Amino acid sequence: MSVIDASRKLVSELSGMVDKKVKVILSDGRHYEGVLVGFDHPSLNLLIQNAVDNNGVKFPKVVIKGDRVSEILVSEIPLFDPEEFKDFLLHEMKIAEHLVRVIPEARIVEVQGRYRISEKGVEGVGPMAETLYSLWKKYTAVKEKAVKG
Repeated sequence: MSVIDASRKLVSELSGMVDKKVKVILSDGRHYEGVLVGFDHPSLNLLIQNAVDNNGVKFPKVVIKGDRVSEILVSEIPLFDPEEFKDFLLHEMKIAEHLVRVIPEARIVEVQGRYRISEKGVEGVGPMAETLYSLWKKYTAVKEKAVKG
């Protein structure tokens, strides 16, 4: 894997953490827990919302400078896996593989170049969008059931 591919993978993984509960451990040992709402690359500055520090003090928002970050721990398991959902769509819809592509950096599955599916739902309108939405609901229900045990 090249350095560029590794960098893209890191950005993709961080993008998958957005809107998820995380614990950010700083280089001095202190930490914040909250929802990751944004980051920049390559400096890794983070924006945490509804944060609680290691002393229990609550903050509506915290910006953490990237050079102070030691670790980022995800507290939630992401339900949506774009590659897995692509395979699910191909199996369920029996459509040609070239009509479905994954955009890893955005964690999106694109169908027919018109419809975009992410962990938040389906973008697009019409009968195809409705079909994709029903399959997305089926997929997320199965994933939620698996997480709950």
